Amino acid sequence: MIPDVLAVILARGGSKAIKKKNMADLNGHPLIAYTIEHAIASGVCDEVIVTTEDDEIAEISKKYGAKVPFQRPAELADDVTPPEPVIKHALLEFEKISKKTFDIVVYLQATDLFRSPQMITDCVNRLKNDPDIDTVFSAYKTHKHFWTEKDDGNYERLTELTYEARQSRGKKTTYREDQGIASAFRATLLKEQNRRVGDKVAIISNEDFRTSIDIHNEFDFWLAETVFTKWSENEKNSYKVLDDDLNFLGKDLQSWSQSIRNGYIRSYVIFALHETGVFDLLRKNKNLSINEIAKKCNLNPTLLNGVMNFIYHADQIIVKENDKFSLTEKGQQWLFTDPVLAMSFGAVGAYSCILTELVPSLKNEKKYGQDFIRKGEFIAKGSYHTGRANYSWVLDKMKEYGIKKIADLGCGSADVIINFCKIDPNLSGVGIDISTKALEEADSRVKKNNLSDRIKLSQGDLYKPETFSESVKDVDAFNAIMVMHEFLRDGEVSVINMFKSMKKQFKGKYFFLGEFDCLEDEEYQKTKYPDRIHYLFYQHMIHPLTNQGLTTKEGWLNIFKKAGIEVVEMNDKLNFRLVQFILKF
Repeated sequence: MIPDVLAVILARGGSKAIKKKNMADLNGHPLIAYTIEHAIASGVCDEVIVTTEDDEIAEISKKYGAKVPFQRPAELADDVTPPEPVIKHALLEFEKISKKTFDIVVYLQATDLFRSPQMITDCVNRLKNDPDIDTVFSAYKTHKHFWTEKDDGNYERLTELTYEARQSRGKKTTYREDQGIASAFRATLLKEQNRRVGDKVAIISNEDFRTSIDIHNEFDFWLAETVFTKWSENEKNSYKVLDDDLNFLGKDLQSWSQSIRNGYIRSYVIFALHETGVFDLLRKNKNLSINEIAKKCNLNPTLLNGVMNFIYHADQIIVKENDKFSLTEKGQQWLFTDPVLAMSFGAVGAYSCILTELVPSLKNEKKYGQDFIRKGEFIAKGSYHTGRANYSWVLDKMKEYGIKKIADLGCGSADVIINFCKIDPNLSGVGIDISTKALEEADSRVKKNNLSDRIKLSQGDLYKPETFSESVKDVDAFNAIMVMHEFLRDGEVSVINMFKSMKKQFKGKYFFLGEFDCLEDEEYQKTKYPDRIHYLFYQHMIHPLTNQGLTTKEGWLNIFKKAGIEVVEMNDKLNFRLVQFILKF
């Protein structure tokens, strides 16, 4: 199941040391604006809410993109109330209002200013990727010695009482908890046990001195303002937490050329280590030698040695000790996320042939579809991970509309419909694809997931809905994610006619359609370089080179109108600029 994530930001209006502290101006923005921006920019929070008793804070929070769906009760708004009852109240109240159940709660304090959105992303992804972990939080890594007062008035050291040379003190690293900076925990922990910190904890460590600044008084505010100003002048503006676009491209000719080379090599290496099962093996096992990895994954040890040493030195995802390899903490957190897997299988695995054959294609010496073709199995894998982040919204809507059986059009290897059925035990479906090879792979995956009793597979041509088998006659709805644009290669009319044919045969049925929303040219100039290049790759490169079509959200709405299809609902706030339409034939 894909977890739903709720970010809860605590912001009282009754602060004493600094009146209206959460609204205080810091470098042109209210203090709370930074935390709201961080939560939204993390990309992992499905909802961001602020819990406050103050009307002015509520209005400011809404202005900066957060929801304030209720007012915090007065008994939870004094200066001695711990966070747990406040967060629990916010969680339960918002679940009632939104009619959603959240699996993960992100806790953030508006007074903890110096975080990056990545800290939040890392916390949430760690929980998503490791079901054994209850709580993940940010902690400042330090080598200082900590003492505590005992009941008898004496003091004792919290770490082993040994005085080592300062340079060797790294062996005794301690971590200062900074939950207000970034923390994520299972919602059930709070609901059932009234606590945020479970028995199994993971720490996202940082050594950023700025995270020690928690604004409680005038001195803290002055310190934050001073550090913030200097940081903005000398390095980055933490309000938008901008990537350095110049660094991304390269500040000079040498760094620019190296960025081209390094990005090209690393993307292929990461894809290869995913596809050969090396990363998955290291995810489950630590300290493996080249020969051990090669044996378990059936790989050439000499070639593997070169690849592993490259990625060890060129990235931060692999560590080597005594010639044995493990994933780093970042490797565990990042490698198995949907954006990375979508890039690896979709961009590299599926479309590498397009790029390697680009020169003869441009010279009209080779033609796509005749001399070479993309790899369909990786298209399916890449599309699955591209759309997976948005599945929870789709499934919620299926439940709302009473969908019990769905036909997945262009099902490929059946990852989407398998995932739907695993999340919703009451859902059954039919996978339809024109490719015999794809259906063979789909059949294998359906059996592997023990879903043969709920998922049937059928060969069919989307241009000819009449070829769909009898198994679709009793479906409640059809589903297609990033499929229908394939048919724009034959022009808008062909897609309109396809919809008209389906409307005629399946009158009254719903159609859940997810499609990419192209950027207009002027939008590219307002987009950060990494995102801009991502969109340009698909919009201006890959799809035209493979004879596919893409259009904007408005373009799809125009197609539906011409086909005489009702648009029941639309969501254009999903990841990857995916727009989800709910249509009715």
